[in-house]
Amino acid sequence: MDTVRIAFVLSVLLLAGCGSHAARREVLHVHVHGSAANLPVTEGCFLLLRSNVIGGGWMTYCLERFINDPGPNVTVLDSGRLTLNLPTHTIHATVHVQTKFGPDGEHAVQKLRGAVSGGGTIAGGGPYVEAPPGHVGASDLRYTIRLPA
Repeated sequence: MDTVRIAFVLSVLLLAGCGSHAARREVLHVHVHGSAANLPVTEGCFLLLRSNVIGGGWMTYCLERFINDPGPNVTVLDSGRLTLNLPTHTIHATVHVQTKFGPDGEHAVQKLRGAVSGGGTIAGGGPYVEAPPGHVGASDLRYTIRLPA
């Protein structure tokens, strides 16, 4: 009887412990707002943009590849490298972006997903205005970054 009771107690303890080791993640919310500055392009970057982050810091995006040109009712797919220089973190990510332009060919909505160097993910997007093509005049982009703790 004691052997059965001990086996039962050990089983309960093992099962109870299974859920307690869930991976913890640090979650950051980043808000990019305003126009973007076009920086001199570097090797591998077709376009290099720098934007301000609300709360301090900035974001740079190196566009490496793209499909389609901005225009009325066009969806542009692109990929590249994103760097966030924040007061508490510097984050590097490889990202894929889907941008749907409206009928005027200038107002667009971005959806971004990617992998953070060293582990983690980034996702988000939002509206922005691109006119002429390659020049962001206004943006209201929000990203969620999940980092391993």
